[in-house]
Amino acid sequence: MADFTVLVLKIAFLVILWLFIILIAAVVSSDMSGRRQRKSKDSPAVPRPPKPRKNEPWVLAIDSGVHAGDRLQLVPEVHIGRSQACELVLEDDYVSQMHALLRHNDNGGWLIQDMGSTNGTFVNQIKIDQPVQVGVSDIIRIGSVQMRLET
Repeated sequence: MADFTVLVLKIAFLVILWLFIILIAAVVSSDMSGRRQRKSKDSPAVPRPPKPRKNEPWVLAIDSGVHAGDRLQLVPEVHIGRSQACELVLEDDYVSQMHALLRHNDNGGWLIQDMGSTNGTFVNQIKIDQPVQVGVSDIIRIGSVQMRLET
């Protein structure tokens, strides 16, 4: 009877080990493929264009990395990452496929949100774990790339 119990425990251990390996492979695969997170039913499929306001930042200035010195005209929702599906593609080993989302909110400001990246998104050298309001004086770091909003 003891031999049978040991055999059952060995098989159970192997099953759990293989499930763990499959789970790890699925997580790595989803990060490498750049699969987007599903939008909730409440969010509109196409973002409505915001009303232009005077002295509102609509330019993203990139201060470091391959694109240093570039100034990008912003759209209401900017996905940032290594995936070609992103509006801003950063070729950086420390950037996830879908790393962060920069979006314009209704009160005229900008929110940045980490999309579950491996290395995190930083605003003024503080790692964020929820959407954070950013303005022209804030420094955003994704991977080794620093950027900021300009008017």
